[in-house]
Amino acid sequence: MSSWEFAHSTLGHHFKGVIHPQFFGNEVSPLDFISRGRGKPKPYLMSAVDLVKRLKGKTIVEVGCMRQLLTHPLEEDRHLCCGDGHSTIYWGKSGLDVHSVDINEDACKIAAKGCAAMPNVRVTCGDGIEFLQKFQGTIDLLYLDAWDALKGTPYAEKHLEAYEVCKGKLSPSSIVLIDDTDIMFGGKGRMAIPAIIRDGYELLVMGRQTMLMRLAAST
Repeated sequence: MSSWEFAHSTLGHHFKGVIHPQFFGNEVSPLDFISRGRGKPKPYLMSAVDLVKRLKGKTIVEVGCMRQLLTHPLEEDRHLCCGDGHSTIYWGKSGLDVHSVDINEDACKIAAKGCAAMPNVRVTCGDGIEFLQKFQGTIDLLYLDAWDALKGTPYAEKHLEAYEVCKGKLSPSSIVLIDDTDIMFGGKGRMAIPAIIRDGYELLVMGRQTMLMRLAAST
């Protein structure tokens, strides 16, 4: 079975009716982040949670914490609040072991506060690449959402480096999800995505985020 055959029904469920333009070659203004024009992270995050559970995964590693507290039920979508997606909470609610790292102390405090009732979530303040290098264990879902996509910064190179330093820790059946791939000619995934595909992952969906999956031969 291919990754696409495995994931198709799950993706179809969460992305049903979701249509949005891409900001592929452009920078994104603050207004874009809160408008309906740009795709929202929610269907990507929910699909990733369901798929990693179907793979019987146990561990999620997130590089780049959520940056805004959730002030309403997670089921609701409020455009002034949900632009960053509240990813750490989605991972925490999966019940799986979640390790989230961010170099920004404020982001770490927000993620820790938002997930205070979730003992399965561990938030670390520090450099993401150093964290991945030292991480002990196997990763079933790797979520890359650090280093903002800003002109003149090596954001694409850093996301590639983050993948490269931990790819040997990814499960034979695993998922890599990268945020902000609909901007700046591929955004945070511009360099990482081709490398991940070369390592045997199949591209499942690309838009606001890009999701790739690899299945073990026995799956």
